[in-house]
Amino acid sequence: MEAAQNFKIQQVVDDHFDVLKYLGKGTYGQVVMARERETGKTVALKLVKKDRSNQESFFRELCMSIFLSSYEGIISTYFTFIDSPSHYIMSQEVAPAGSLHSLIQWDVGIPEELVKRCAIQLSRALEYMHSKALVHRDLKPDNVLLMDKDCHHIKLSDFGLTQVAGTLVSSMSPIIPYMSPEHCDLRYGDYLALHSSVDAWAFGVLLFVIYTGSFPWKRAVDKDPYFQEFINWQNAVQRIPPPTSWHKFSREAQDMFHHLLSKDATNRSPVGVVMKYLDFQWEVEEIPEKTILVVIKEDCEMREYEDEVIIIEGEDEFIIIENHGDVECIIINYTLEE
Repeated sequence: MEAAQNFKIQQVVDDHFDVLKYLGKGTYGQVVMARERETGKTVALKLVKKDRSNQESFFRELCMSIFLSSYEGIISTYFTFIDSPSHYIMSQEVAPAGSLHSLIQWDVGIPEELVKRCAIQLSRALEYMHSKALVHRDLKPDNVLLMDKDCHHIKLSDFGLTQVAGTLVSSMSPIIPYMSPEHCDLRYGDYLALHSSVDAWAFGVLLFVIYTGSFPWKRAVDKDPYFQEFINWQNAVQRIPPPTSWHKFSREAQDMFHHLLSKDATNRSPVGVVMKYLDFQWEVEEIPEKTILVVIKEDCEMREYEDEVIIIEGEDEFIIIENHGDVECIIINYTLEE
């Protein structure tokens, strides 16, 4: 099947490239690894079908990609392009380790260390774009390319939907999990003025996906029960526990997600907020079933009982108790009552 696919593509690029490997396909075309005959350089060719796009859209993406290529965290796009009878073709540098999507194990995700490496590099790449008044609009694991399998060097790619901030955009179909609620709520004939907060939302969803190996919701709309549960929690975080899918995260990580995934776009933090949370552990440590955790900063002591361990810690004027066993505690002014 792949050989047949390569043969068809070879016919399209025959005068300029030798197709080496089929890398994948997207909504608008395919990507192959090829060798440029004139220079011998190995490149990735992105072939966009003319019946799925137009010349203006292709050249906008090409120019945008070349413009952003100077940044090390963005995939390089070369000036070479082909206008064949059936396709528009651009050439880019090869990402030898594939895409971030290929690393994700369903319902497991990837290790926290790798997630944080991705978070740092992606936040910087997006900040670079936002400093140029550009909004990516299509952030997802498929569009994050790996220069190595351990995510020491990753690159943002695919700028087919990238637009200047302030551009009016209409509703899109289908609605995908990475789409912000203000975009999901658009109806036919409505328009949204683009803002970098759209990328911040997608960035938050992407971090959830690569950490857990699952989506937090199908669509960021009120009719989606998982999304509505998250928003209810966000609005009453001090009074109700997090939804089940968020139990995995520490309080610090949950706070980070609340900043990135604020339903109100005007209150949503920029992508760089993630840098404040890198020194914290993002995953909750496993606690024995009959253990109560309470924290007192100033005077930390440990009391050992036959069946449970009570660790006392403090946090400013109040104490948070996590009850994982049969013992219930009320703490008033740092005094423990059982």
